[in-house]
Amino acid sequence: MSAESADAEIYELSFELRLEISRALSAYLAHADGARERLHKATQRVCTEAHALRLSSDEIVAVLKRLFERTPLTGNGDPDLRRAAWEEFTHSCISAYYNAGEA
Repeated sequence: MSAESADAEIYELSFELRLEISRALSAYLAHADGARERLHKATQRVCTEAHALRLSSDEIVAVLKRLFERTPLTGNGDPDLRRAAWEEFTHSCISAYYNAGEA
């Protein structure tokens, strides 16, 4: 966990995972080979880190929202497509988080 402001502590995914997410989503938006597999791997890592940090689903959404706001993605510049990709990724992360809790 790292502090992003002096006002409050904010949960943060590891730098390596944030970079992996950015690259995976950029590949997805560019329709690159293996993009779905990269997104799946990033989803699983989000789930693992979220469980390790004991984040709630609301906290995961907040973390991913902040990441979305800060992360430049290469590839398709269509903002609607970019937003749809992030929404799909966020939904996948929440689903994986809950499914892992049931295992």
